[in-house]
Amino acid sequence: MASARMVQDAETLKALADPARLAILELMMGDYARVWTAKDLAAAIGMPPKKIYYHLGLLEQRGLLEIRATQVVNGIIEKHYGAAQESITFQRGNQPLPGGLHSGGPDSAAGSPEDMAEVVTTLFDEVHTNIVSGLRSGRVVMNRRAPDDQRVLVSYTTAGMPPERAGEFRDALLAVVERFRAASTPGEPAYELLIAIHPRGDHAGPATA
Repeated sequence: MASARMVQDAETLKALADPARLAILELMMGDYARVWTAKDLAAAIGMPPKKIYYHLGLLEQRGLLEIRATQVVNGIIEKHYGAAQESITFQRGNQPLPGGLHSGGPDSAAGSPEDMAEVVTTLFDEVHTNIVSGLRSGRVVMNRRAPDDQRVLVSYTTAGMPPERAGEFRDALLAVVERFRAASTPGEPAYELLIAIHPRGDHAGPATA
């Protein structure tokens, strides 16, 4: 079992660009040592058991989860699944990046812009849905004085700087992502972290021929 997985092909990106499959994978990677039945996973993400087999099949096909054990229950073979990795990197250059669910530089050898866009959209939509749901239910609040188990932080800013300086910030953020991932403790409350740093389209630097 590998502790990290580097995604470079379009088919795996497409497998990840689905909210249900992403939820399954994040749940399993969050408790890497645990094994899950289809029934366990269906109950955890709120999906009818019959529907989850399709998603599990695709994730297994792409090597994102693995069958760690099987047993016969009432004459039917029941599979016990586990994540095939603890973290995923969307690698788009020659140098791998540490941990987490994130993408590398601009030299894309992995999937088309449309494939990457689907994954990015899925991630942003999932976090947006969870934050809005939490705010509406009162489970989370945007208040600096709120307890740690209720406070949500959303921050947005832009800054002009040389590209190499932006690279320093990018490396620092990736280090935070890795620390966040490494702190994961099964059985404790789950927290989401979504980070994006990118060149603005209207200030992307001088055009090149």
